[in-house]
Amino acid sequence: MIREFFDAVAADIPTYSNTEFLVATVLISTIGLYAFYLMVKKHHITRLIENTPTSKIRSAAQGYVELNGKAKLMDGASIVSPISGRACVWYRYKIEKEVTHRDSKGNTTTSWQTIKSASSDELFLIEDETGRCIIDPDDADVVTTDKRIWYKNEFMQSRRYTEELIIESEPLYAIGLFKTVDRTETHKYKYHISELLRQWKKSPNLLLLKYDKDNNGELNEQEWRQVRLAAQKQVHRNYGQQALQEPLNLLKMTHNKDQAFILSTLSEQQLIKRYKIHLVGYILAFFIIGSFVAWAVSIRISS
Repeated sequence: MIREFFDAVAADIPTYSNTEFLVATVLISTIGLYAFYLMVKKHHITRLIENTPTSKIRSAAQGYVELNGKAKLMDGASIVSPISGRACVWYRYKIEKEVTHRDSKGNTTTSWQTIKSASSDELFLIEDETGRCIIDPDDADVVTTDKRIWYKNEFMQSRRYTEELIIESEPLYAIGLFKTVDRTETHKYKYHISELLRQWKKSPNLLLLKYDKDNNGELNEQEWRQVRLAAQKQVHRNYGQQALQEPLNLLKMTHNKDQAFILSTLSEQQLIKRYKIHLVGYILAFFIIGSFVAWAVSIRISS
């Protein structure tokens, strides 16, 4: 069958005009060059993962790091997939409709056309035994093990749904730009606490009634400490606090094009294996396409 294909192509090549042959050669060569680009990219990412040591969140250096932990929701957060309603920390989905095509000879073929797709941009956490780090998933290359595909007939038309999820407490591998963000939020909390205390001081009788434990008509240092603690709790309830003692760590996309931002529920070794399989596929595609173009050119020249 393969031999018959090449015999048919070899017979057709001399019949093409110079322009037709040039356009076909350029198009096929472009596909080969794209396969080469993907081959180089996958090789680089594989080496990057292999050569980047795993860090603990508490002791991670500022910059490009690799983390291993579990996926967690932010405090008070709730994330659900729009197409299945399943709870998760991250989702990506695609909805496609089946489209029928008819050629000039009356033959019909079908294909899937994307009508809607989206992915979650909500922040979530990665947590290990030393601490927690906020993940901003924008522009991440996300690889999940929880992937489902199902079909429905809607409006007399077949539709295909694809959903990928990261579930809470699922093992998570992450590599990207790690930074401890300037605690502007801490300053905001302190500002709101000060404002609340200032308001309370405008009603001294209420403060005395609630916090003057020794009933001497004034608040001592210990009693004022209780007032400040109550103000902190009130502000925390109002603004959904993260413990102020903890640093605000963030993992996100790096602006260095040579550094990938990857989130994966596969383990590091499974991820490396996956990229190496892709790498082999792109290598084969590049050499097969390159050999085909060289063969076609030789047939054209000799014809």
